[in-house]
Amino acid sequence: MVHRGFARDWTEPSKVVFLGRLDPMGLNVRVSAEVSDFDFVRFPQIRLREAPAGSARQLPHVLSGDGTLCYFVAGSVVLDRYDPGGTVVQCLEKAEAVLRDAVRGRLDADFAEEFYSFWDRKYALVDLPPDFAGPAKMHFLRITRDGAETPALCLDNSWMALSHERGGSGKPASEPCLVVKSGEVLTLDPSGDWPPANLEHMNVWLAKICPSLVGKVEAAMVKEKGPLQWLAIVAPNGFYFFRISLPRTHRTKEFLENRRKSIPRLLASIGSKVATYRTVGYRADTGYIFERNMGQDKNLCGKKILLIGCGTIGGFLAHQLAQSGAGAEGGSLHLVDNDSIKTANLGRHLLGVPYLLQNKAVGCRDFISEQLPMLDVQAHGVDISDFAPHLSRFDLVIDETGEEALSIALNQKAVDSRPNSPPFLFAWLLGNGAAAQSLITGEPEYACFKCLKPDLSGAPRFRVLKTDTEIATERNVACGDGTYIPFPVSRSVVAASLACEHALDWANGRASPRFRTRTLDARRANFVKDGSPHSLAACPACGGRA
Repeated sequence: MVHRGFARDWTEPSKVVFLGRLDPMGLNVRVSAEVSDFDFVRFPQIRLREAPAGSARQLPHVLSGDGTLCYFVAGSVVLDRYDPGGTVVQCLEKAEAVLRDAVRGRLDADFAEEFYSFWDRKYALVDLPPDFAGPAKMHFLRITRDGAETPALCLDNSWMALSHERGGSGKPASEPCLVVKSGEVLTLDPSGDWPPANLEHMNVWLAKICPSLVGKVEAAMVKEKGPLQWLAIVAPNGFYFFRISLPRTHRTKEFLENRRKSIPRLLASIGSKVATYRTVGYRADTGYIFERNMGQDKNLCGKKILLIGCGTIGGFLAHQLAQSGAGAEGGSLHLVDNDSIKTANLGRHLLGVPYLLQNKAVGCRDFISEQLPMLDVQAHGVDISDFAPHLSRFDLVIDETGEEALSIALNQKAVDSRPNSPPFLFAWLLGNGAAAQSLITGEPEYACFKCLKPDLSGAPRFRVLKTDTEIATERNVACGDGTYIPFPVSRSVVAASLACEHALDWANGRASPRFRTRTLDARRANFVKDGSPHSLAACPACGGRA
């Protein structure tokens, strides 16, 4: 650091800050470098203490608020914690190169990519139909647990507006907002004033970047009633909002009612005195929430799914299905379980103490509805036999009970209802969580659930557990818990994940391999290759009917 001309700044003894200059033979810019993390998980903060000589332009990768220079993309490089001096010098050299390119205009295209950070750090949520444009409302909704108001640009039937109403907060406060589309990528003029703190500067910026939007916010205010107006710009690189309001001296009945058509002329004459409030938009529509993690694959939106069993595996699976879109966009997720949460369940269930003695299906529904209120999740605290007549109305039925007798009975109902039966997905754990398996049925040529073990007292068709494996069971009558099979919660999560992946593959037309195994304990379980076994003539359920 000394060789680079940097010296420790002892005016802040509680911090490790060095002062020096970047590019001393060229730009010669005074900077500070603060090292707050000597593991170098966080990069040293390099901040410009002065503007580069001869450069009055806005610089990309320099945050206008405090001059912090962004020189490495997060996660793009691993810094060496065992060479702190060399690591800080490495960062300074990278910052120097970025600054030189920024001053010379080589990185101006990066303004568009970083425009969110240049526009503002305040945010609003956005849930609008595709290609929506026109009058809308900026609502102020109470949808988070802390009850704070969250600005949200949405229609009255948005999941956010409905969630606010269900929370008992009444009709939300709102302000008029005009939504306009821009085919131009929004960026900034490096040689202009930034940020546009008033309407005059905002219109100067719009005239250079997107001239068709000049005057839109003023014209929109003429058609509304109050003193406020938002403009939401939907651009290829994001959502950007700004709000203007009439000065208090002009918030009179004369202007707001009788002379409303003169507002554009008024704003043109006092634009430098009309402050702009800026915020960025984060998409919150169900399409974005449930599609962004799927790449090119489909999610479970629009599907009607029945999950039988909300226990140690089913609880986690219900949540994963919901996060995969089950219950969104006209679909529904139905949960069936007639058991309740007990203290014995707390060590390996999705739900905790707040749900004690509550029905598992109802508890899972309530938990999911709090986390993802846009979903249609319905709970049925009944025995599955009471629900059996309704099985045919679902797109997919999932059995996650782990009770072999019940799985056999459900399998028979599915076989007897062919070809009108929906596909059934069975998932379970073997032994003390030694392996997880899943099977999807429905097409007669492939194995039904009973085909995997035609003789109840005989050996399974595909042996997973090793011959010397003994299944440990426990009994704890004092806790009201009968005989149970101990295994850690990690095995429950793996089994749920296996079933969720199988359901997603089904939704994408990739149900095969139809029989899948994940070995979790190699001491007790063999490796079984995934496949799509055919039905057996010896099967007492389907008899190999193809």
